[in-house]
Amino acid sequence: MIVNQLQLAEDQREIMQRITPGFPVSVYQTDFSAKPYKSVIWHWHEDFQFCWVYRGTVHFQVVDQSYILPKDSGIFINCRLAHTAEPLSPDAAYYCVDTHPDLICPDAESVVYKQMVEPFIQSTSSPVFIFSDDTPEGIAVLSSLKRIFTLFNQDGLLGRELFIQSEILRLWPSILKRAQNAGSPVSALGNERIKKIVTYIEGHYAEKITLRSIAAQIFLSPEECSRYFKKIIGTSLFAFISQYRIKKSLDLLSNTELTIAEVAQRCGFSTQSYYTSCFKKIKGCTPNQYRSSPTQYLNSI
Repeated sequence: MIVNQLQLAEDQREIMQRITPGFPVSVYQTDFSAKPYKSVIWHWHEDFQFCWVYRGTVHFQVVDQSYILPKDSGIFINCRLAHTAEPLSPDAAYYCVDTHPDLICPDAESVVYKQMVEPFIQSTSSPVFIFSDDTPEGIAVLSSLKRIFTLFNQDGLLGRELFIQSEILRLWPSILKRAQNAGSPVSALGNERIKKIVTYIEGHYAEKITLRSIAAQIFLSPEECSRYFKKIIGTSLFAFISQYRIKKSLDLLSNTELTIAEVAQRCGFSTQSYYTSCFKKIKGCTPNQYRSSPTQYLNSI
């Protein structure tokens, strides 16, 4: 199993690690009880994604939609949607299968592509939905995912990639059927704006960020940008930036010998005292306390 390292391009697009070069499928394990990270930051990819929570509870957010998934449930995330994930229990972990639309059908002129791929690609309100073992479609998806994970671990199996492709094709009709009854649609405009804002913050979080500079990324006035962000994400823009900077600092606290002042500076805080104040407000402890016992404060961000 590939442990997800979440490699990102400058635009927050995930650089996929394929199970075999040239075969557009990735299979990842994200285990929040282990390194290298305590949350999956905002990102997006060209792949369709299936996630299955096999331990604990995980919170997924896809643009303006929030989902809390307990053990033995999963989520389908359409391609190109900005999303994030964080643990709600110390042992939380999930597997995911990412597949490029080309695996379903690479020919944009074919009837299969037009009927079974294009509706997702061209959707102005892309579907996201959860699945579990309480519906026939959910059972079908979970069964196929579990078979894919088993196949992935059979490294020397002749035709492994073909068997995996067959499983993805087998579950796709269930995805289409489930998509017809998906929950609240995700705003396409909101998705693009959130991607631009998060990309800007990722590139500048260590610097001073102004509301005007962020608003310019999505062609809104500062006031409109502030209202819009809070409406979509549910928190103020600068509260989000503080949380983002704190999340960035966790790895430095856990895996480096940098002083607290150096961590604060690298993560965009003007002073160590301000960093400590924000950290305590968000995490419920000081940076030094977190450094001494990070798992004790896992659920507070």
